[in-house]
Amino acid sequence: MLDPAEEPKSLTRSQIEDLRLAAWKMNGVERRGFQPEMTLKSCQGRARLAQTVFSWGRENIELGFAEKRTGIICVALQSAFSTAKRCHEKQPLLLWHYPWDKLQNLILNKTQHLKLP
Repeated sequence: MLDPAEEPKSLTRSQIEDLRLAAWKMNGVERRGFQPEMTLKSCQGRARLAQTVFSWGRENIELGFAEKRTGIICVALQSAFSTAKRCHEKQPLLLWHYPWDKLQNLILNKTQHLKLP
């Protein structure tokens, strides 16, 4: 538990729980934008204090600070390391019926809204 002198004086226990819940419901990029903002606002920008108060990962908060400072957003590789089967593993005949170039065009047409830098 925190020493009373360490606890942010502007937040009640209920507000802390609400911020924890809000961060939990966000995805990675949103969360890494939200957590540093709340750390600056409530914990004097101290990631270790925010880790203790909100039970957030300090590394995640520090990564959010770095993303904010540089403007570079880190892209996760969860799908590369996932145990979920890939499309061609789920439906092996897919590549048999559709040549790879047509599949690529189909995928690109469906994901045009994802503009990557």
